[in-house]
Amino acid sequence: MSENRLFDLFVIGAGPGGYTAALLAARRGLRVGISEGSHCGGTCTNRGCIPAKSYIESIRLMAQMKNAERFGIDPVPVAATLEHLQKRKTRIVTRLVKGIEYLLAQAGVAVFSANAGFLGENVLQVGGESVTASSIIVATGSSPRRPSLFDLPGLLTSDEVFDLRQAPASLLIVGGGVIGMEMAHIFSHLGTEVTVIEALDRVLATEDEDVSKGLVSLYRNVRFMTSARVAAVERGVGYTLTVETLTGQEKIHGESLLLCIGRDPVLPGGMLQQGVAINASGGLQVDGSMRTSLPGVYAVGDVTGEHMYAHVASKEAEVAVAHILGDRTRAMDYSAIPSVVFTQPEIASVGRKEVTGMNRGTFPVSALGRARTMEESEGFATIYCGPGGILERVTIMAPHATEIIAWAALAVARRLSVEEFLGPSYPHPTMAELLKEAAADAQGLCINKP
Repeated sequence: MSENRLFDLFVIGAGPGGYTAALLAARRGLRVGISEGSHCGGTCTNRGCIPAKSYIESIRLMAQMKNAERFGIDPVPVAATLEHLQKRKTRIVTRLVKGIEYLLAQAGVAVFSANAGFLGENVLQVGGESVTASSIIVATGSSPRRPSLFDLPGLLTSDEVFDLRQAPASLLIVGGGVIGMEMAHIFSHLGTEVTVIEALDRVLATEDEDVSKGLVSLYRNVRFMTSARVAAVERGVGYTLTVETLTGQEKIHGESLLLCIGRDPVLPGGMLQQGVAINASGGLQVDGSMRTSLPGVYAVGDVTGEHMYAHVASKEAEVAVAHILGDRTRAMDYSAIPSVVFTQPEIASVGRKEVTGMNRGTFPVSALGRARTMEESEGFATIYCGPGGILERVTIMAPHATEIIAWAALAVARRLSVEEFLGPSYPHPTMAELLKEAAADAQGLCINKP
């Protein structure tokens, strides 16, 4: 092992949380090192958010082209192949990874192309080198959950699905959460016969019930099995699942099997031996400043096992770096974290889950002028208000919902009232007016609601 290297901050993992922390700290004058055993950008850039949205954008364009006649344009034959989508995805991912590498180099961050493990207090082994850092941020992410029942060759998780070069004739998706539903969206539009098996009583169980029901009603070419558990898996020519439902057992067959039942935190080697505290989710236990139980060691992102979103990891990185730099007032706030699902239509929400007894306003996409110019009519926005008219939750199922939710997140985070939310002038015609109309409906003053 070479001579020990010293850093003010060393970051383990170069995903959204890791590289954000490294860049912020370096730009504040700290000596920063970062290690990554795979590619910069982490799961989000390489095997998750970006690849999925690359495919989804291509499919959105294909759907519009197939619908050209409704836009007054002569239709032409269009088709998409998984091989071509994969090539486009690889090009996009490669450019983003190189962009992150460039930013780290420009900021003077020492990049180690190796995994890092703990040797002792504030001492790490990174490849063949020893590193000591005054502060350490663990941002090692998570990996797809794969119980022993599904330990079979050829089975897909989100780590492997984007390596496919040809769409299967049929696909069984176990798990109807965000990843499962986005995969159902992608493959059903590529001509694959898709079946989604969900253990809970509805898909997208973290979203409002009317969102779940609305999406299922729109995805008529996808079979949904809810309150269904996989009891056995057989591998032959494809996969045969024995599924237990409320009405008994059923065997279903598919050419391919995709497992989307959650993700497990990935801890650096040697960390458990240091006596670090673990939370109920199996991730690193942290406080409001993102500190673990080990002195000088912080954790951000999926490795905490809690809020597994790239945008949360980046925000947690900001809080951790602020604390390392001496700001003892800043703490992580999870009360206004947007959830986004890139189905068709898109789904987004922010705020409290429990809305029983709250005042409610809603407005349909079908009544919005901008939506009609886009030939869109499915979906809605709903706003929930607590005492004093304070916005507590916003749910959107509509085109561009994942963009519009940012304004709603600001309103919820700042505890705006309906009156304050309606204060600005909303440009017309836009999809953002969906929120304006829903807020007006919460007051009983929506003049445009059918």
